[in-house]
Amino acid sequence: MLVPVKWLKDYVDIDIDTVEFADMMTMTGTKTETVEFFGEGIENVVVGKILKIDSHPNAEKLVVCQVEVGEGKTVQICTGAKNVSEGDIVPVALDKAKLPGGIKIKSSKLRGELSEGMMCSANELGINEFYVDDKSKDGIYLLNDFDGMEIGKDIKEALGLYDAVIDFELTANRPDCRSIIGIAREAAVTIGKKIKYPEIEVKECDEEIDFDVKIENPDLCMRYGARIVKDVKIGPSPYWMQRRLIEAGVRPINNIVDITNFVMLEYGQPLHAFDLNQVKTGKIVVKTAENGEKFTTLDNVERTLDDKMLVITDGEKPVAIAGVMGGLNSGIKDDTTAVLFEGAAFNADNIRATSKKLGLRTEASGRYEKGICTELSITGLERACQLVEMLGAGRVLRGTIEDYPVKQEVQTLTVNPSRIIKNIGIDLSLDGFVKILEDLEFKCDLKSETEVLIEVPSFRLDIEQEADIYEEIARIYGFENIPSEQLEGNTTAGVKTPKQKFMDTIKNRATSIGLYEILTYSFVSPKSLDKIKLPADDKKRDYIALLNPLGEDTSVMRTTMMPSMLNVLYTWSTTILTSWFSLAIWFDLSFFVLNRHHYII
Repeated sequence: MLVPVKWLKDYVDIDIDTVEFADMMTMTGTKTETVEFFGEGIENVVVGKILKIDSHPNAEKLVVCQVEVGEGKTVQICTGAKNVSEGDIVPVALDKAKLPGGIKIKSSKLRGELSEGMMCSANELGINEFYVDDKSKDGIYLLNDFDGMEIGKDIKEALGLYDAVIDFELTANRPDCRSIIGIAREAAVTIGKKIKYPEIEVKECDEEIDFDVKIENPDLCMRYGARIVKDVKIGPSPYWMQRRLIEAGVRPINNIVDITNFVMLEYGQPLHAFDLNQVKTGKIVVKTAENGEKFTTLDNVERTLDDKMLVITDGEKPVAIAGVMGGLNSGIKDDTTAVLFEGAAFNADNIRATSKKLGLRTEASGRYEKGICTELSITGLERACQLVEMLGAGRVLRGTIEDYPVKQEVQTLTVNPSRIIKNIGIDLSLDGFVKILEDLEFKCDLKSETEVLIEVPSFRLDIEQEADIYEEIARIYGFENIPSEQLEGNTTAGVKTPKQKFMDTIKNRATSIGLYEILTYSFVSPKSLDKIKLPADDKKRDYIALLNPLGEDTSVMRTTMMPSMLNVLYTWSTTILTSWFSLAIWFDLSFFVLNRHHYII
């Protein structure tokens, strides 16, 4: 998972070097794959404004631009880009500027006209064009729609190109870490800080929500919540939000879709936004699809569903494949004026099976299939509505409608702290034991030295037994701080048995007289018994067939090693003969070259 450090700092005060922090996270169990620094190598690049564009007198494919670069200074730049117009805000690399990859920019003449720098594309600034809008692809990076683009401002500061992004390799048992806040929890306990959760307060209008939600399959959908936003204004999200999405590996689309992706990355709770005007029945019904039912998803692909797949419907027709992807018939469009936000908790196994059957994997399905805390469903909705109001993207209706048939039970464990500390082999007090767990947001009731009652936080779906507490204590205490000691009691020395020594002697004697040892597969082809002309009634033909073989050549368990041995001999002899033949040809060619005058006619 890609985690922008600047975003992470919103929730935890990281006051140490980024590389050092990444190493510390690895030591407490959140493994760091890479650390990437944006903006490295960029110097003397500023925000500019194109004042005038003239044709190049000596080149039809070039234009000459007069560009304001701050402090009343104007420079002349020649370009062949076709996507620029007068008034555009663009990144400008001035004379003696540097770009990623060691590129240096100098003033020069292009077909006789002075060019005092270069207007930059997104790629030239180290920004993948996958994340930019169509107007900026294959051309100059247009900054017209971005806020904070002050003329003459350093481009790294204007575009936030001074951040570091850490790529964490997360294990499947920690779905809570697949979010910025999840990583922030781990970061806080790793560096000894307190996490700062976002303060969520939704400013609602007077109009009350009038909608209905029903779950027909509570074993597949444990909770479903919805909120409505009206008077929606679809447009680009602010640059700060776009930048965070880009650094986290998500392409910005529009303000409403970007809000759902932002909350998913922030909290780990996937959300979906429906065009409310396309849900004409005034209700949402969560149920399984019909066998053979056709449904076109947002990627404009028609998919065939079955009765094991959960779908979101308006009571009459599907509008989304639950936890995987929404439908083309209800997606957010430029003319959308009312939005229904969905926050739900689906069965992980069902989402995994649906995603696999359809060959459709999304950011949402990747999170749902590993498990989602049901408490996040409403939290995610509240955060999305807060952002809508913050961005001025619409009017949030009063109230939340939900169906919550399966409550998530509070998980409790009773463990023996003294035994855990002793078995790990560390010097840790009972207060220290409790502090580690409380820093991880477990609630502890220390009853005695041998008993503590632990209430597991709802987002820790991986904690099931005392063994899990061993791991929590050990990783936060520090594996590197656990002393390495010889095991106490009766231990078995690491030596070979008499039988193993005897086998080693046989192997050494055999190889010393020129024999070879071969190792072959236990799985063979049934045809191999025919090749050694084994009689039809031979007991060696009573082999065991594999239920799920890799192929016909490895489909049965061998009853004799003869076919495998002959195959090795054949392969070996073929290799030797091929080598001899190649050597003979080489000698013959050498002889021809050295004595070529004998072959001249």
